[in-house]
Amino acid sequence: MTRPDLSVRGRGPRGPLCLRGLLALVAAVVVAAPSAAQPPALGGDAARRIVGAHRGGPLAVDARGIDAAAAAVLAGFPGDLALDRLDALSPEAATALAAHRGPLSLAGLASLPPAVALGLRRHESILWLDGLATLSPDTAAALASHPGPLVLDGVTVLAPKAALALARHRRWLSLSGLADVDPGLARALARHDGGLSLDGVVRLAPESARPLASLRHPLSLGGVVALSPATAAALAAHGELLSLPRLESLSPAVAGALADHRGPLALPAVRTISWEAFRALGGGLNPAATAGLSFMGGPATTRPGSSPSPAAAQRRSAASAGPGAGSPGPTRSR
Repeated sequence: MTRPDLSVRGRGPRGPLCLRGLLALVAAVVVAAPSAAQPPALGGDAARRIVGAHRGGPLAVDARGIDAAAAAVLAGFPGDLALDRLDALSPEAATALAAHRGPLSLAGLASLPPAVALGLRRHESILWLDGLATLSPDTAAALASHPGPLVLDGVTVLAPKAALALARHRRWLSLSGLADVDPGLARALARHDGGLSLDGVVRLAPESARPLASLRHPLSLGGVVALSPATAAALAAHGELLSLPRLESLSPAVAGALADHRGPLALPAVRTISWEAFRALGGGLNPAATAGLSFMGGPATTRPGSSPSPAAAQRRSAASAGPGAGSPGPTRSR
């Protein structure tokens, strides 16, 4: 039997070669390769070229990192700025970026240290941070000083302590990633000094609705598709715009409870209503808003809403002007 030739042809030793460790060698190379392939942070010169070549509309920058010089250049861009590929941001770059005067999206950041949040606090327009799944109390306190609307729709878990810190924010706040709001969290969020979107909540218990009703600003519950009479009665104490854009029907009991709501009601998805529910609302539907409604169980010759009662007008329990007027919160324009 002939022994196989294991000698190496080319440079290196020409003696026998054992390859039993080759798998480990390949694995080591595969693991090490990604760190060596990480792109460098975008610098000031590259940022100037990107801004100079842009031809109108929102600017989306495909960069995993930016240094402070690049942040200062991008901050001067006069329009919507999206840096959604960033996975990290230094406090220095955040401070420079805060000088941007338009909407800013940093949806790729999965974590936000308090020092970086403080760096962003001088940014005056809407700020999207959809990549954050949770907030520490320190980061929440830093973000509360942001003077523009905040969109934190990636947050799925929010401790009451963090919610209390965030409640010091004074503009619109969107937390539409929260699927559930317990009474403790509702009490904390009700202290927020601005409009509030909780569009991820599908079911709202009366125990949570009661504290939310004390919010002194507009409230959007864009995920709620059904209301119990008890929850509707709890929400009736709310004194500002209440938006329920996915609520498609009203029972007489729910309508009667909502008729006592002290502020405007936005019900753009309601397209069919019974006469009993309409009477429970006290005829308080705006005539312009009844154009898309069909009425069940009543005479076809009478057009409801043509002469709303004075009591109904005082209640201001009117539906919004139509579809698309759902959540009054900020919307992304790109």
